[in-house]
Amino acid sequence: MKKIYHVKTKESLKENIKNILPLMFDDFFSLKDEVVNYPLRKNSLHQMRISGKPLRYAMEIGEYAFGGDFKKCLEEVKNAIELMGEIHDADVMIPEINLHVKEIRLFNRTINDPAARFSTKNLRVFITELRNSRRKMYSQLCEKLNDWQNNDFKSKVIQAMESKTLSKLTLIK
Repeated sequence: MKKIYHVKTKESLKENIKNILPLMFDDFFSLKDEVVNYPLRKNSLHQMRISGKPLRYAMEIGEYAFGGDFKKCLEEVKNAIELMGEIHDADVMIPEINLHVKEIRLFNRTINDPAARFSTKNLRVFITELRNSRRKMYSQLCEKLNDWQNNDFKSKVIQAMESKTLSKLTLIK
């Protein structure tokens, strides 16, 4: 389900970002408990990643309007969403490779000569490596999300938007 955020035409971009970013963060973070507690619910992780993309893009636009602390928050959000993407890629690849292994095994059953059969060992090793790397990435993501909750990351983002420091734009001559 796509969420629609309304901007006010009489307000500046900076003010609109200040109003919308907390709502976007709430939509993104609303799936945190399900993602952390149920690692095999891949759809929840995918939904969280989808709702995090508009947050990231809005923060990238706001990077030029807000100070350096905001940029640090943006980098954390970017890293979390990229990590979610890598986990999602592994979730998509593992079943596809398993399907290929099954097809090769079915094909091997039709061949009478054991020496002429195809080996699936490398594919099985690759699947094991993907599963292990997914577990590691997933634990990193869960740690990051729990840290965000414990350190009240949303308030850090809001404070970074409220700070009076403006980022400096360099002009190219």
